[in-house]
Amino acid sequence: MALKKRLFARLLVVLVLSLPAVGCEDADDDELAGEVGLFDHLMAPASGRFVHVSSYDTTGGNRDRLEIAPGDTAVLLDHEGPAVIRRIWITVASQDPHYLRRIALKMHWDGETEPSVSAPIGDFFGNGFDRRHYSALPMGVSSGGFFTYLPMPFKERALIVVENGTGRPIDAFYFNFDIVELDELPGDFGTFHASWNRDPRTTGPDPHLVLRAIGSGYFAGMSFNAESHANNLWFLEGDEIFTVDGEFRGQGTGTEDYFNGGWYFDQGEFAAPFHGLVVKDDARGRIAAYRWHIADPIPFHDSLRVEIEHGHGNEVIADYATMAYWYQTEPHAPLPELPPADERRVLAVKLPPGAVPAESLSIRPLTADAGGPGVSLTVPVPRADRYEVGVYPLGGPDLEDVDLRVDGGPRRTVSFQSEEAGTALPLAILDTVAAVGSVTVEAFVADRAPNLHAAVVRPVPRWATEWNIAGPFANPQRLGTEYSAAVDSVYGPEADPDLAATYTGQDGQAVSWKTTQSGPDGYFRLNPHFTPSDWVAAYAQAFLYSPDERQAVLLFGADDAHVLWVNGERLAERQGRHISVADEIEVPVRLLAGWNRVLLKVADLDGGWAFQMRAADPTGQLRWAARP
Repeated sequence: MALKKRLFARLLVVLVLSLPAVGCEDADDDELAGEVGLFDHLMAPASGRFVHVSSYDTTGGNRDRLEIAPGDTAVLLDHEGPAVIRRIWITVASQDPHYLRRIALKMHWDGETEPSVSAPIGDFFGNGFDRRHYSALPMGVSSGGFFTYLPMPFKERALIVVENGTGRPIDAFYFNFDIVELDELPGDFGTFHASWNRDPRTTGPDPHLVLRAIGSGYFAGMSFNAESHANNLWFLEGDEIFTVDGEFRGQGTGTEDYFNGGWYFDQGEFAAPFHGLVVKDDARGRIAAYRWHIADPIPFHDSLRVEIEHGHGNEVIADYATMAYWYQTEPHAPLPELPPADERRVLAVKLPPGAVPAESLSIRPLTADAGGPGVSLTVPVPRADRYEVGVYPLGGPDLEDVDLRVDGGPRRTVSFQSEEAGTALPLAILDTVAAVGSVTVEAFVADRAPNLHAAVVRPVPRWATEWNIAGPFANPQRLGTEYSAAVDSVYGPEADPDLAATYTGQDGQAVSWKTTQSGPDGYFRLNPHFTPSDWVAAYAQAFLYSPDERQAVLLFGADDAHVLWVNGERLAERQGRHISVADEIEVPVRLLAGWNRVLLKVADLDGGWAFQMRAADPTGQLRWAARP
């Protein structure tokens, strides 16, 4: 039995997982000298009966494909066991640009009514956003063909179907399966399972759920297709979390770290046998990655829960779609039900974090003197400021244009036309207004509310782009902490902020102010201006003009720790590691008539080092300058 045991251990690495080796005769220990090779199972006595099942044209012609009508289900495999599916290959021709999500793949083992596999066909093969070539050992996409070598055992019957939710015919669906029929399978083998789970908009405080399984088996891997609603990659700060058999079993250090990458996948896309990055789109804030637990399967005995935070502390709004792959003994808990095909589509429009979904808007009929029949929609604003107001129409083929206006201003005609019903259309800007508390959008459409996806009010910022900067100053590292000593240290610029002053820097060098500027988005990167740029601090100084004495609000972000003074008064400070996020920190301030001195100390730990600042300004009377 030694040969059989060693072959089983080796085959575990090449995707047999919980299945025992088959087709191996008993042998004495001395029949195998040395270590078992990766392919030594090919030398074992032949066992089983090979069957090749495909979409070939049984009439002898060359129409080796299925054509699937809209809304139809096609059976790809209906096969009696005991047997193991060793390979699946599929390719699809569809005129639907969303076919990867709107075609569903389902698999049933041994007469079960609840499927063991339920997923959009693209996500199942790691292509949630678009079709991309990549080759991992268990699964991949090879120049147009989707494939997997994951073993799929069944004792009595395998039923594999596809559902066409594209709304149009699938012109060509090709497939073939390699199957080995066996005399028997062991009574306690694990069957293959795969489940798709999606959070299109992660606004809640809980992590994204990848998998919740009940039973006994092994977690075999995950594919991940996620994108930020704010077009950045900050959601990668989220950690994976494993709860096994009801116990917390550990948490990771960041999403890209779980996929064996690092630093937000700074070297770009790659495909390794057990992990890879299929898509990295910085402009869209989009990531597609996979991780296979083939060499390190995760055992569970009664339950398994796998989660991923959406950003640190689940603070990022993103679209998360994950595939979980695992093996377990039956019965299994019901898989999450797939949403309707149209709701599975990749987001055509991503709602920014401040958008208000249509179902959350306060809607009332227009008053008689409003200028026509219609409704008014109330959209809250976070503070007194100047805002650009717009709506995201929800289009359809038979929808008419609608006139809308903001707070009694001029009307704007917005198109709601789209080829498909329920299509989120791009943002339509209606007006720019000064607002306190809320704005009112009036829609002149009879007897109903307009078909909206969401409304949005976004500030019209006037960034402080010209700054005087001085540094670097000491911020010595304290191992094991994210404490910046510079926050509690007093350096020359805060004792004497005069722009003509000279100070002593970190290494005893003379430091003076220099004037420079940020980009148009106000994001001021400090790293290029100072050497060294890790574990140091710097000061930035600008002036804010107000025509009169008034209460105002400063809005800023800083990476990492900071201290803020206005006219010499210390108003805000923060320790720790942070990313500079626009408008994250809100500080009330009393401005004097004339020029007000704004001084900011920013202490860096390591990595990025930046800040951005503006003032809420509903009347448009405030202005920034590097010098008064």
